Amino acid sequence: MFSMNNILARAFYALGDIQTPMKISIVCLGLNLIFAIFLVQRIREAGLGAANTISALCNTLLLTYALRKKLSGLGLTGFRNTLFVLIPAALVAGTVAYGTLWLWERQLGHQNLPLKIGSVFVPLSIGGLVYWAISWVAKVPAAHDIARLAFGRRLRADG
Repeated sequence: MFSMNNILARAFYALGDIQTPMKISIVCLGLNLIFAIFLVQRIREAGLGAANTISALCNTLLLTYALRKKLSGLGLTGFRNTLFVLIPAALVAGTVAYGTLWLWERQLGHQNLPLKIGSVFVPLSIGGLVYWAISWVAKVPAAHDIARLAFGRRLRADG
């Protein structure tokens, strides 16, 4: 989201509008303060990270809405359709990674450095592969680009 905010703000700058992103940023800064005060009381230090994430999401949504109004559409239909694949893929991959971590901890533990390293990288790798595989089967172009880079040739979704 933070990168998306930067990109959206630059779109306004390219259109010669520096006031809209500034006004939205001021609103989101106020929201961040309110969220931080509220969340720090409830979940302590993690509240600061949560507040930053929530206010960044608000910033992204407001910038997207304002830019969409300004340009009368952004042509994000393809992006939106891709999100309908990627969000469930991320949930599945996260669940698989968590399950892998749970199994790792239950079966192997983390008593020494190799086991500690494995408890991070094995679930991460398996979750990443699951995410990529779902994206590839769903014909997400970026997943096919990654396969082409990794394997040096074009792979087809049907085999």
